[in-house]
Amino acid sequence: MHQQYDITLKDIIKDVPQRFLRLLTGYEADRFIDIQFPDVAVRYVDIAFETADGNIVQLELQSTNDNTMLKRMFLYAGFIYNQYNRLPIQVVLYIGNKPLNMETSMECGLIKYAYKLIDMRNVDGNQLIDSNDPNDNVLAILCKIDDPYVTIKRILDKLYPLSPMEREDYIRKLLYLSGLKNLTYKIKQEVLNMPITIDLDEYEVFKDVFIKGELKGRQEGRLEGEMKGIEGMLEIKYGPEGLELMDMVRAIDKVNKSNSLLTVAGLDEFITLIKKSTSVAELRLYLQGAAEPAIKV
Repeated sequence: MHQQYDITLKDIIKDVPQRFLRLLTGYEADRFIDIQFPDVAVRYVDIAFETADGNIVQLELQSTNDNTMLKRMFLYAGFIYNQYNRLPIQVVLYIGNKPLNMETSMECGLIKYAYKLIDMRNVDGNQLIDSNDPNDNVLAILCKIDDPYVTIKRILDKLYPLSPMEREDYIRKLLYLSGLKNLTYKIKQEVLNMPITIDLDEYEVFKDVFIKGELKGRQEGRLEGEMKGIEGMLEIKYGPEGLELMDMVRAIDKVNKSNSLLTVAGLDEFITLIKKSTSVAELRLYLQGAAEPAIKV
């Protein structure tokens, strides 16, 4: 799982989000460079770039605490110096949830060594949200957040004007990274309320929004289980407003279970409609239509 986060972060940073790099390292990237170490097990640094004035900046991404990080960074510095005749400016970016406990410096005789360690939870992400680079915007989800809903909405508002293909790509990245902050659920709620068309069946990253509700319905079986599954889906997608529809669902069921559209098969149709719907009003109209045959019987 942590590899998924690392890959997503590297993909974003390789697109050169200058404000992000300047905020964390104090430098802007002039060009990225590949650094490979001549070790038995060949290793590469996560991110390395050269600045306009000739400095080399190495950026490592860590989603867990690593008790060998100090040794690794010291070795990286030596290999980079050997390869480029320049000591690098080294930064480790911690994006995990557990308390940070990695050592950053050591001293032995005449040798003094240290690297910079940044906990993203202490970084103010407002500068990244205000940036015109969507890579900066997405990375803001890893920063200090006072009000998750406000922050998420600001990020999505920045992504909304992008082309559909770009927007969905950045929303996927945002969802992946949000798992590090336990904000995936909140982001999904906001995304599904946006005035955009996203095929939930086509994009795998959105599918699990409904897994909890659907599995609950299937596991408990028949009408009662389906009812609970629908309730969970309505809550996930539309919140309290969606849950208000459950009174209509239950009322129709009580009138006539055998003739109502809301049999188990009818509920499956309603579940499909929930996925494709864009508003609570659309679902309410469906339920009102489902109620008419049952009431007339």
